[in-house]
Amino acid sequence: MIAYLSGVVASNSLENMILDVRGVGYGVRVTASDASSLTTGKDAKLYIYEHIREDQHELFGFVNESTKQLFEQ
Repeated sequence: MIAYLSGVVASNSLENMILDVRGVGYGVRVTASDASSLTTGKDAKLYIYEHIREDQHELFGFVNESTKQLFEQ
């Protein structure tokens, strides 16, 4: 389980972003408010919720751990 990722924002669109963690680009879905607070080229730390299904593996990222906990409920 991934608890958080810390790296540089490689690209950032409305709900999807790529976080470069030491040369590995993680595609992460984020909320619109979190996307607006993340700047391409700047460091970021995202608390991660992994959604794994038979045909899919998605990462959801949150700037605040409390927002992640709310999402999990």
